[in-house]
Amino acid sequence: MPDASGNGVLPSSGRVLLYGATGFSGRLLTRCLVEQGIDVVLAGRNEDRLAAMARRWNLDFRVFPLGDPARIEASLDTIHVVLHAAGPFQRTALPMIAACIRTGTHYLDLAGEWPVFQLAVDQGKQAADNGVMLMPGIGFSIVASDCLLAMARARFPEAVALRLALSAPDVMSRGTFRSLMGLTSSTVTVRRNGTPTTLPAGSLSRCFDFGAGLRKAVAVNWPDVFISQVTDGIATVEVYAQADWPVQIAYRAGSSMAPLHQSAMGQRLLDLLSQGWPEAPSAAQRQRSGFTLVVEAEDRWRRCRCLRIQTPDGYTVTGATATAIVGRVLKGQVAPGFQSPAHLYGGPLLEESGCVLRVG
Repeated sequence: MPDASGNGVLPSSGRVLLYGATGFSGRLLTRCLVEQGIDVVLAGRNEDRLAAMARRWNLDFRVFPLGDPARIEASLDTIHVVLHAAGPFQRTALPMIAACIRTGTHYLDLAGEWPVFQLAVDQGKQAADNGVMLMPGIGFSIVASDCLLAMARARFPEAVALRLALSAPDVMSRGTFRSLMGLTSSTVTVRRNGTPTTLPAGSLSRCFDFGAGLRKAVAVNWPDVFISQVTDGIATVEVYAQADWPVQIAYRAGSSMAPLHQSAMGQRLLDLLSQGWPEAPSAAQRQRSGFTLVVEAEDRWRRCRCLRIQTPDGYTVTGATATAIVGRVLKGQVAPGFQSPAHLYGGPLLEESGCVLRVG
């Protein structure tokens, strides 16, 4: 594990710029950060919404688009760390990462899209040379999977292959829906014996016990397939998402249209489609929901051992994990270059943030 007190030490009183502050996740994060006494500067593109939100919380705000590098850099003046919460991150991460590297500002985001992690790895050396840490994925989806895999590696050191599965989401915001739709692909990548292996989407499935008997799950593209090899040298990793037959059929149908989704017209259609999705789940919906994650650890004799965790809804977990990680960065617990949450802070990060209901 890297030395979390190395280069780039920041004072605990450093300022955090939250970009995408007026979205659902941004509003949730603002409350969490302010309640922890963190000095937050709100940011985004909509001046009216930012001004109203800043008045409510008595905070500073900055308005700038991500298409103007000079304005981004100017807006990072006096900022110690950026928390980027404006997706889809495949579109928005690169300009913010580039500005953070040029200005010496640590970068955090809520991305769950694997291309963003590839981007962060590719930019990792330049970031390290400038004393900047790049840590995408500090929200629920990646912190939970990254930490569970780290816990499995610690408990089952003889494992040579790990298979991770996530239960179906009970609630989803408009931003999450849009990001997931944008990730539709005709293929899925798993890692086997250290080599990325590409398969037709929907062709690889497996059953997992999420706590109520075996349920079908289908392999999906997930950052852990990539970052586990980069950070921990795990040679074989597969990630699955719970999908009963109707979901599997919809998944395969959507995957067949993936080339359209990647076109400019397809992106506009996805933007329009996402506008029909509710902006945010209600507090009651979130309270009733939760997630289960399961990992199978297989040894060289093909014996499997399992580890399962249960968490509250993803948005509650995102608020807790993102706030905890921001606090650590402001206290100087950083390592330059690309880092994943569990690789730098350890598997117990999720439990220490109060996000695990049960481990077993």
